[in-house]
Amino acid sequence: MFVPHKYAFQIEITMKSVFKCGKSGFGGIADADFIEKQPFVAIASVLGNFYNKLDSNTKNKVDKFIQDYYLEIGKSMEEIGEETIKNITKQFNNIISTI
Repeated sequence: MFVPHKYAFQIEITMKSVFKCGKSGFGGIADADFIEKQPFVAIASVLGNFYNKLDSNTKNKVDKFIQDYYLEIGKSMEEIGEETIKNITKQFNNIISTI
């Protein structure tokens, strides 16, 4: 059974760490409830936070990530579906781990 909130919570943990805030921080975007409804907004905000400081290889990974999932912008996790959310979360974590 697909539990979108589980994936949203994983992203929330990353956001709170990156922005050094609680779940209501960063205008509430760091909250799993928001992330579940707008995952791409949350993920893009984290990646955008680092973009200017990245080496060209990591910038290319971020660019490719955004291009690969561009059609998911504005969709909720439920609309995107479990398999794609798994892939998005995995790739997002891989990029964050190299920063």
